Amino acid sequence: MGCPDWPKCFGLWIPPVSISEIPAEFWNHPLSSENGKVVFNPIKTWTEYLNRLLGVLIGFSILVQAVSALFQNGKKLSVFYSIISLILVLFQGWLGSRVVSSDLKPLIISIHLLVALVIALSILSALFFASKGRTSISAFPKHPHSNLVLYCTGLVLMVQFVFGSEVRSQVDSLFREFDFGSRLLYVERLDWKFLFHRSFSILALLLVVLQPVFFVKQMPVENSWISFLPLLLAVILMISGYFLISLGFPAFLQPFHLLLGFSIVCSQFWLFLNLKFHQASSKLSA
Repeated sequence: MGCPDWPKCFGLWIPPVSISEIPAEFWNHPLSSENGKVVFNPIKTWTEYLNRLLGVLIGFSILVQAVSALFQNGKKLSVFYSIISLILVLFQGWLGSRVVSSDLKPLIISIHLLVALVIALSILSALFFASKGRTSISAFPKHPHSNLVLYCTGLVLMVQFVFGSEVRSQVDSLFREFDFGSRLLYVERLDWKFLFHRSFSILALLLVVLQPVFFVKQMPVENSWISFLPLLLAVILMISGYFLISLGFPAFLQPFHLLLGFSIVCSQFWLFLNLKFHQASSKLSA
């Protein structure tokens, strides 16, 4: 809770840098005080506020994207996904206010994270269908089980992301319970969702290993890296997960692990677009 209110921070448009700058009404505010004393951490406050400013910048950039997409002739799908992105980013802004008012309720944070992922996927879709000069899919024959591998991998990675966000929620609750101490004991306090997330990662890794074998010859040579990207990210993700647990959930590894999880879903979705809609998108460009 870097800021106890939204959209301002401690009632100010420019957040405070010292406790003396905090207005009097926040000294007894339920979201900024404990036992009648204000709780203030300038690093958390400015991290939160910079996050909001970046969110505003993203919102304006998506607005520009949606407007510019309207002037693209024959790119209806690009317009559609650009408008979806704009609607979602407005909803995300409102959801951000709910995160603050709920005092960082884990469920609301998880929903906030999932909406951010859907926004990213919508932007990738708009980008894919807006691009020009696409070539058709390679003439190499498809493996009879290639569709099954593609869809199962996407589903497994999405399930992993959802359960990973649930584990993050539980860890957040333990941070509060133990006041950020005794981190090596957290694993013992996590429930079945953590065990599922850890075990299910093996299946996810096996599936992303299969993808280059199935898909690398179905794509133009210059795009073959797309089939290897989920595998690369999965290996790094599992390594970071191992150190995250063994080192007691260090603060610097948590956002890195989360970013990798976010990125692997996006890379899988980009592979899906290139494999399933490549020919359709080139017809749209014609």
